[in-house]
Amino acid sequence: MNRTIAPDIQAIDHVSLPKVESITLDNGVPVYGINAGEQDVVKVELIFKAGKWYEEKNLVADYTNRMLREGTTRHTARQLADTFDYYGANIHYGAGFETGGATLYSLTKQTEHLLPLLFEVFTESTFPENELATILSNRKQRLLVDLKKNEFVANRQFVQALFGPVHPYGRVTEFADFDQLTLPDLKAFYEHQYNASNLTILVSGKFDDALLKQLNLLFGSAAFKGPAADVTLSHAVSPAAELVHHIEKADSVQTAIILGNHAINKHHPDFLKLSVLNTVFGGYFGSRLMSNIREEKGYTYGIHSSFVSYPHAGFMEISSEVGKDVKEATLTEIEKEIQLLRTELIEEEELQVVKNYMSGRILRSVDGPIKYSETFKGLLLYNQTPDYIHQLLRTIREVTAEELLQLAQQYLDYDKMYKVTVG
Repeated sequence: MNRTIAPDIQAIDHVSLPKVESITLDNGVPVYGINAGEQDVVKVELIFKAGKWYEEKNLVADYTNRMLREGTTRHTARQLADTFDYYGANIHYGAGFETGGATLYSLTKQTEHLLPLLFEVFTESTFPENELATILSNRKQRLLVDLKKNEFVANRQFVQALFGPVHPYGRVTEFADFDQLTLPDLKAFYEHQYNASNLTILVSGKFDDALLKQLNLLFGSAAFKGPAADVTLSHAVSPAAELVHHIEKADSVQTAIILGNHAINKHHPDFLKLSVLNTVFGGYFGSRLMSNIREEKGYTYGIHSSFVSYPHAGFMEISSEVGKDVKEATLTEIEKEIQLLRTELIEEEELQVVKNYMSGRILRSVDGPIKYSETFKGLLLYNQTPDYIHQLLRTIREVTAEELLQLAQQYLDYDKMYKVTVG
């Protein structure tokens, strides 16, 4: 082997996806299983309709989920943590915009001990008041620190400009929110959202029927019931009238920049091709924004763009932190790169590099059952089938420079973008 010669690039025209089997528990809970791999490890993910979209008061979804680890009627928080540690397991809790829940990583043979404990967390949590007070105090201090970071402040201002301060996607944490949060708020959300009517279970790794039977015995119980989330729930968007927003921080060495506007999400047929265009523009380390503003100009350590997709909305975002003396020059270069995409065809060599990069990312996203479970979870969120991955691969392979030029003219318009700067 001559290591001075780079290996040939192999075109990827097909990807093999792990098989996904689905069953329904006795009480109607859907379970998706990706049973593969060589190691005796398993990932069990509980996905509830318990995100910010469903809360009536700010912070309720986040703090309800945060309190799950603080004790049950049979175990204290310390006992819960010690038991998971004893069996060599790792558990993560979290709540986002649409969903909330927990993810358990474990040796397959230990699930018989751990699944009952996990079920206990979602059926017998006690929400101790003293723990909530401590958590709120810590989070207040964290917010004080975060508000000193230009990037954090810029992102808050940007989402509020896009969606308005009341919409779940635009609502940010204020200090007054901590004082208005009560234990009854959290307990009510726990009872209404964390139940079988709102649950989907995703299991990946190496497992057998015994694990599925245990899931049915616990999470398929008729007693694990509650009201179904309102999937027709909607929230009004109230975007800001002004496109330019600057927050002055005279002592800052750098300026945070975020630009963007409302756009399509994954439900739209243009989204796959738009992903290719965005990768050229600012979606990877070799993008045009990085080559220009980092490599050539030296204005920043990094600059990125993305088309962010949520189930109920989508938007385009460009973000960076630059030296305070080159803020205007950076904005000028961003506008220049947008105009080039809107007026000139992408050269074939550049486009082929991006296609190869994106195809490789697809392979990594389906490499093994646990990795693929993350990809499959994203498909579930948008009610898509695994064929979406094959569609993406075909789109990457077949999209033309002419199509990308038309998309740039349709979706990239510097003059219509919100422009937020902090510094």
